[in-house]
Amino acid sequence: MRFLPRRGLYFLLFVAVVLMLLFFNRFFSYKVTNEALHKASDQLSAILHQNLEQEKSSALRLALVLSQNSDLAEALENDDEDRGYELLSRTMRTIHEHTKVMVRSQIISADLTIFARSWDNSFAGMPLDMYRPDLNYFERNKQPRAAIEVGRRLGFKATVPIYKKSQLLGFVEVLQFFESPTLYFRNAGIDLYVLMEERFQNIAILMQENPKVGGYVVANLAHNPLHMPMLSHINLKALFQKRVMAYDEHYLFMYPMKNGEQETIGAFVMVLSREAFERFIQEEGLSFLIDATKKDLVAMIKEEEMDDTLFKSRYDKTLMFVKESVAKEDRELFMQEAYEKLNEYSKEELISILLHYNFNRRIQGAIE
Repeated sequence: MRFLPRRGLYFLLFVAVVLMLLFFNRFFSYKVTNEALHKASDQLSAILHQNLEQEKSSALRLALVLSQNSDLAEALENDDEDRGYELLSRTMRTIHEHTKVMVRSQIISADLTIFARSWDNSFAGMPLDMYRPDLNYFERNKQPRAAIEVGRRLGFKATVPIYKKSQLLGFVEVLQFFESPTLYFRNAGIDLYVLMEERFQNIAILMQENPKVGGYVVANLAHNPLHMPMLSHINLKALFQKRVMAYDEHYLFMYPMKNGEQETIGAFVMVLSREAFERFIQEEGLSFLIDATKKDLVAMIKEEEMDDTLFKSRYDKTLMFVKESVAKEDRELFMQEAYEKLNEYSKEELISILLHYNFNRRIQGAIE
């Protein structure tokens, strides 16, 4: 009988220790997860920003090339819409033929009406002033600009004014609609959703049938529809404030989308499964994306002209170009060698190669 109180005391002490361990383990796990979430959020934000800037840059470069086409400028000056359409569509076909990338471009007259579009010639003369308030920027500035703007459809718009002496003839634009960023992140196991605020629907008339979620319109048509019920269920306003949320075995990250005037017009949402998130934080974010695209880097580079300074040696560059001629039985050895060489490069160097290739791939071929 004398031992029962002592046994009871031992039992209570044991339970107390177990409960404390569970408490501290839960607290510690939460703290680590919370820190990991915010660290991942910062890394994803930086990667997204870099990807968007690269998209703007590549679109602007092509728009600048088109703006130097004297035949296009002459057609615009002479108000020859058929000639403008012929030149634009032929140039875009050439780009598609050499790169398999579909690029849309258009010429806008100084009075803000459509002069020519590369993909059809049925809307020449249509006024754009009510859909493109962003073009008012050029009343005060002569410099080209690339930004995410609403228009009749939300997207990247790289706009370059065309002048003859001091007379404004119009603008050349290259348009992109988030296909590349969506695919880029999807290849890394991250689903990207580009959301425009619903208040712009009266302007974005070509997005009337796009899916809607939580006061936003989904702009990137190549989004993964599987997560739409989840996005409809959560409070996107709360996510916008927190930037980070864990929900139903997924992690969500939300970032503001700004136009050329730095006005918030929507948001970017990234969705990662638990497995993808754990791999992301284990591989320190940027390494995760680099590893995810390293295989693609080896697989996609053919004989495109690339700057020698991007590589540590001529051998490294040549190694990338000979992959198609490697015999089947030697392919595994070749891939091993390629991966070993790529591992010698820093994250920044690999990104430079990827971005350089991504731009060259878009505009390879003669621009007429």
